[in-house]
Amino acid sequence: MKITDENVVRELRAKNETAIEYIVDRYGGLIRSIVKYHLKDFSACWDECVNDVLLAVWNNISRFDPEKNSLKNWIGAIAKYRCIDYKRRFIREGFPEELGEDIASDDTPERALIERELSEETEELLACLKPGDRWIFREHYLAQRPVEEIAAERGIKASAVYNRLSRGRKRLREYAKFSRGERHAE
Repeated sequence: MKITDENVVRELRAKNETAIEYIVDRYGGLIRSIVKYHLKDFSACWDECVNDVLLAVWNNISRFDPEKNSLKNWIGAIAKYRCIDYKRRFIREGFPEELGEDIASDDTPERALIERELSEETEELLACLKPGDRWIFREHYLAQRPVEEIAAERGIKASAVYNRLSRGRKRLREYAKFSRGERHAE
């Protein structure tokens, strides 16, 4: 069966490997350009990140909704968020060995640049939340503090923190859907 724009999603859902080859041919350049832009200083990781994006498309095609987004924008968003995941991993686990010892140390300009870029992207994403909810998100997801500890510091019940996290995640999903449809016309 010949894969086309009209049947590629159906064939991906049917796990037809020819469909992922079509995605590579059709959207590979888009994926590579997004990865190169967001991981510009880490060329050693580009191929791995591109492969992770393709795997994410393959594994998550059931979540794609053509009524909410185009396939191109959906794939572009996956690529961008994979790059953010890579930056987080660099900060958490250290830089890849291929980048050398100088870059891997804790106080390099490269590490500061990644941390600043990640911080800016995180703040842009969290901007759709109320200030109190932003603080809770930062403390729970970035600082990895337990809900009970956050609740005690705020003087509220843990269930209230869980509710705010849940509502915030919902708001972030809505924001992400909107922004992918409006801003990711790459």
